[in-house]
Amino acid sequence: MTPRRGLRRPEPKGAEPDPGPPQALKLVGAVLANTTLLTALLYFFGLIETQVLFAYFRVHYTLLAQTPDEIFARGVDGLYLPLAGAAGAVLGCVIVVRILRLRLSEGAWTRLLRISAPIAAGLGALLVIATVLVALNPEPFRDRPGLPGLGFGAGVLMLLFAWRHWASALRPSLLELVLGYALVSIGLFWAVSDYSASVGTRRGFETAAQLPARPAATLYSAESLNLTAGGVLQVKCADPDAAYKYRYTGLKLLLQSGGQYVFVPSGWRAGSGVAFVIPKTEKLRLEFGPARSTPPAGC
Repeated sequence: MTPRRGLRRPEPKGAEPDPGPPQALKLVGAVLANTTLLTALLYFFGLIETQVLFAYFRVHYTLLAQTPDEIFARGVDGLYLPLAGAAGAVLGCVIVVRILRLRLSEGAWTRLLRISAPIAAGLGALLVIATVLVALNPEPFRDRPGLPGLGFGAGVLMLLFAWRHWASALRPSLLELVLGYALVSIGLFWAVSDYSASVGTRRGFETAAQLPARPAATLYSAESLNLTAGGVLQVKCADPDAAYKYRYTGLKLLLQSGGQYVFVPSGWRAGSGVAFVIPKTEKLRLEFGPARSTPPAGC
């Protein structure tokens, strides 16, 4: 008998090595990859929505130097409901698969997979072909933003499922995993691009509709700003010693970002309204009052 050395319990013959650390590393890698993809989708969504929202008010988004926090906030605001719906649908599918796997016998489960694989392959191929045709002529799907991209991603997943079932005896290659992940990611970015543009337009419409309820902004300036638009009134202050010699009323503050104010007239209209981008300096002073307040005649 071979003498034992140390206090470690001898492993039985034929025992497989503990796969703990490699499996843990795989899990961490998968989580990091999905987190990176989710972060990129949120930023991309927020960036497209920011561009479309500002374009609605005829302001180029680069003038305001939007910070990553502001862009991420818009991404989360627009995507949390779709993400919750997608996560709920995936969780429901996983639960159904788990229940079927526990309830069905091995033979019944094998037959179910054998029937499902060709159906998934056919549906996946149809979805991929259909979305490629939509990419060539997207006009019919303008009213369904995000649907073509989701269809492409779902089609790729179905094709991958069918392929892995038919090639179950083969170990999936790194190239296969990378290409599948890349194609699904392309579908998600496609869906986010279409959907975020739609959300940006809707947010612009909602913001414009809420302008009458926003506080009335009164802008005081040490110098004339020559703000001319419907409903905007310039008054030159009579006091010669006043630090701010000009007053502008009939304005609503849209936002302040990157050291710039964005004002729009109280009666802004999408068809003819203008926006004023004014640098934030010590020569300006702001006052806010009730939405429909009337300023005094003089200052």
